[in-house]
Amino acid sequence: SRPELDLPTRPVSHPPATTMALDVETASKALGAHGIGAGAPPKNAELWEQFKNCGPTKPVKMSVENRFYIGCDHDKLDWTRPVHAVFIDFKGDSMQVGMLLARLACRGEQFVFVAGSNPGFNGGFHFTAVNDFEHPSEQQALDPSWRDIRIWTRLTYVCSTAADGSPALTPRALFNPEAKHDGAIPVATGFKFSTLIFTGGLMPHTMNATAIADNAPMSGVIAKHMELGATFAAVGHGLDVLIACGTLDCSLVAGFEAAVFPRQDRLLEISGMKKAAGEVCVSRGTSGATLISASYWGVATVPSWLDALKLAATTTDGKDSVLAVKTEEVVLALDVGDLPGMVGSTCLFGEPLAPRSAVFVDDVADPIEIFTMISHLMQERLSFQLISHSMEGVPETRKVVSETVFGNPMYGLKEVTCIVPTTPANLVPADVKFDSFFVAGGQCPYHMMNDPGILSIMDKADIAAAVCHGPEALLGSKWMRPEAGRFTAYFGCWMSFRDLMGRYERKKPGETSADGRLFSGNAPNATKPMVEQACAAIRDLRGGK
Repeated sequence: SRPELDLPTRPVSHPPATTMALDVETASKALGAHGIGAGAPPKNAELWEQFKNCGPTKPVKMSVENRFYIGCDHDKLDWTRPVHAVFIDFKGDSMQVGMLLARLACRGEQFVFVAGSNPGFNGGFHFTAVNDFEHPSEQQALDPSWRDIRIWTRLTYVCSTAADGSPALTPRALFNPEAKHDGAIPVATGFKFSTLIFTGGLMPHTMNATAIADNAPMSGVIAKHMELGATFAAVGHGLDVLIACGTLDCSLVAGFEAAVFPRQDRLLEISGMKKAAGEVCVSRGTSGATLISASYWGVATVPSWLDALKLAATTTDGKDSVLAVKTEEVVLALDVGDLPGMVGSTCLFGEPLAPRSAVFVDDVADPIEIFTMISHLMQERLSFQLISHSMEGVPETRKVVSETVFGNPMYGLKEVTCIVPTTPANLVPADVKFDSFFVAGGQCPYHMMNDPGILSIMDKADIAAAVCHGPEALLGSKWMRPEAGRFTAYFGCWMSFRDLMGRYERKKPGETSADGRLFSGNAPNATKPMVEQACAAIRDLRGGK
C-alpha cells in the first residue's frame, strides 16, 4: 500500500542542466517499495513481537517529510564544468546530506549520486536515516528545527570496471547486473568528477563492507580519481571510506593531513595520516589530489568546509529544487526505565553491592543489540547498570535514544526505538563493582571512545562482550592490547583495527568469536548468541568456576 502523500507547498525550481524533475508517482512507488508508512512487521517478526508486547512499549506517531533529489542524469552533464559526485548508500545522515544537496541545488551546481550497486527494485533510490545524527549535540545546535526529515537520492552512476579491468562508471540506465561491463565508461581525464563527497553517519561503513572491501569497484574509482588529482571532501566518518581504500598495510590517503571525528586520533595514526590542528582541514597530496575534511557537521565546521569546496552561499543563489512528500508513520517506542526491575539506570538481583555487569550504551545505539542485551540479562537475572559516556553538569540519570531503522524488512526491529536511562561513566559510584561488561554497536561507540571512566571499568572487568561496532570502544583498554584474545567486529569498521589484524577474525554476518573471556559479534543478529556465551561465562565466574 502507498503512504499518504502531500504535494510540496513551497515553490520549487529546476536550474537548467543540473536537477531533473521528479513526479509524485515515482516518489510514491519508491516509498511503497520500502513500505514507508505501512507499519508492517519485519519478515522475521519474532523479536519485533517480543518488543511490541513489552508492557511499556507505546506507538508514537511521526509526520516525516521525504525530500527527493535526483541530481543530473548522465546525458545532461556538461563535462567542461565541475561535476560533484555524492557517494551514497542507505542510512546516511539526513542533515548532512540534505543541507549539502540544498546548497548544491541552490547554486545551480552539477551533481550526481554514485553507489556500489543499483537498488533497481525501487527505481534506483537510497534514503537516509531520520533524526539519527552522527554528532547529535553539534548538529542540534546547528539547526534545532531539523527533525523528522528523510532525504532520498536517485542513483546516477554505479561503480564498475571496464572489460579491461580499468575503473569505470556505469550510468544507471545502462547498468545490467548480469553483464556488469556493459555500459561501463572508464574513468579518465575527460570523464572524471571534480569533487568526490563522502558524508558521515553509519553509511560510510556500509560502503566499506559492501563497495570498498576486497578491491571492489568503488575502491578502484576512488583510487583512479586520486591519481587524476581530483578533490575529495569528507565529513566525520565519511573520511573512513578513504582510509579503508588501499591495502591492509597502507591506506590510500596515507601522508594526508585530516580533521578526524572527535576521539579518533588513533585512526589517523595507524593509517599513516597527520591530525589537523583545526576542525576543518585542506591537505594536498603528491598526485595533486586535495582532501578537504571536517571533523563533524556543526556550527564551527560547515561554513568553512563549504567555503573550502567553493560552495559558499551567494546572493544569486536560486531555490532548492526538491519534491517534498509527507508520510504519516508509526514507531514503537520502549522506555527501558519503565521495564519491571529497573531503578534509574540499574536492574539488581540479589545483594546491591554484589558484582554487576556494565552495559555501555549511548545515543544512536543499534536497537536490536541494546534490547537483546537488556532482555537477556533480565531473563538470566544478572544485575546490570546502563552506562553512557562521561559528562559534566548533567543529572545522575541521562536518557539516550537508539537509532530507528526504517523500511528494511530484513531488520528484526524495524521502526522501533529504545529510550535508555544511563549513568554517565564519571558519575558511577566508586564502590560499585563490575565484573563484566557489554558494548552495543550502532554509532554509540564513537561517543565512548577514549573515555577514562569507561576504560577504567573495562580494565577492571574479568569478562568483555562487544558486538558490531562495539569492539571499537575497547580500543585503549586491556582487551585490545596485543596479547589479548582474538575478536570480530562489523567488517565495515575494520580500518580501526589495521594494526591488530593478526587478532581480527573476519566472519560471515551474524557470527561470533569467543577467546578466553573476550566475546564479540559482527552484526545485530550476532547479539543473541554472543550474549548467551558471555552470560554463561558470567555465571561461571560468579559461581567460583
